Amino acid sequence: MTHNGHSLHFVSRAPGANFTPPPQVAAGPVDLAAFKNTTQQPTVNQDSPALPERSHYFDAGVTQKVLRGYKRAQDLLDDGQFGAALVLDAFNYATGINEGIEVKATYEKDGFKAYGNIAVAQQKATDIVSNQFLFDVGEFDFIANHFIYTDHTQIITASGGMSYRWNANLLTADMIYGSGLRSGFANTETVPAYTQVNLGVSHEFTFTKAKPLTLRFDVMNVFDTIYEIRSGSGIGVFAPQFGPRRGFFVKLSRKF
Repeated sequence: MTHNGHSLHFVSRAPGANFTPPPQVAAGPVDLAAFKNTTQQPTVNQDSPALPERSHYFDAGVTQKVLRGYKRAQDLLDDGQFGAALVLDAFNYATGINEGIEVKATYEKDGFKAYGNIAVAQQKATDIVSNQFLFDVGEFDFIANHFIYTDHTQIITASGGMSYRWNANLLTADMIYGSGLRSGFANTETVPAYTQVNLGVSHEFTFTKAKPLTLRFDVMNVFDTIYEIRSGSGIGVFAPQFGPRRGFFVKLSRKF
């Protein structure tokens, strides 16, 4: 449909359903009796097997504005690192709900380009129904009676950037922003929000009898912002993780 010179395209997709089995490497059985009377004895003595996730999704939108998306899952699959070893274990929430919106925009004129994206979304779940022994009894009882944010929920995620080409030169700048992943008891808290800015410049050298050669220089995390991606607390997040520090990169490439 066209109105006042602007094109508006409606996008829709019929409701659907997904069936997602847990990965075998993360869903193996555990013999709880082997840990009885040891320091690793769990406070929750239940070990129901991990279940396949069943979900129904609904979405709709237009190219100028994206409408709210929604997903409701049964036996929502998740995994986490429950201990110092870098091994993931799968478990299920009885019910999970995903919902959110996303907006993006682009602009281009002559040698200038710019873009921006922002997503506002959340995933909540309740009642752990498999591998219950992985959880402390306090968190286990709380989750059984409350919808909580899953560990990979970040309410606001945004990115943007611009570039300008002048003859054989290209200047670029981009940034990412996150409001922070979940942390704390039953994921009731978040790590601090973060912003990372990157800059780059490149020049293309042209030769008479050879393919062009491009030299590029990038600075990642220009302001050397120190930020946590995960704090080491929360559900299934044992080890803290940080974003990259300031880095300088040189790239030399040639077209074939």
